[in-house]
Amino acid sequence: MSPVAQSRGHAGRALAVSAVAVGVLIAVAAGIAMLASRGEVDVKLGDEVFSGQDVDRLAAEIEDRGPILYADTAGGSRDIVVTHLGDDPQSGWYAFAARPPGVSRECTVQSRDRDGPLRLLGPDREVTGECDGREFPPDGEGLPQYPATVRDGKLDIDLNAADRATSTTA
Repeated sequence: MSPVAQSRGHAGRALAVSAVAVGVLIAVAAGIAMLASRGEVDVKLGDEVFSGQDVDRLAAEIEDRGPILYADTAGGSRDIVVTHLGDDPQSGWYAFAARPPGVSRECTVQSRDRDGPLRLLGPDREVTGECDGREFPPDGEGLPQYPATVRDGKLDIDLNAADRATSTTA
């Protein structure tokens, strides 16, 4: 048997190809960063409208258990509470932030009664630290609000209405 001849030159070519690939990635990243700094890149993550909830089913659930907390699974900073006031599932919908601005995520407004006040409580439904038990009315007045409308028996909540309003008027 003869020994296999050692290949020469392939390592140099592989290194050159790798260097070119890294250079291209750096150029692309720099281009994106430059466009983003100019405000020419519009990044949109997730839907602008939280929708598809059947209003009859949702109204019955809120009647039985109180307002519903929806956790923000995308960024974790925009948890919302949805509630329904009144007897007609086609109207009386409210969606608002689960906590006042600047309060940590461990605190949320909670109530087991749809018509009762919402209290800012900790994870075990207790008053601790910044989860100070302060009260808000059942419609979430005093918390950031999101427009909630009914279309074809489904609830639509516009999560980005305030962002669009400020970006078009600035």
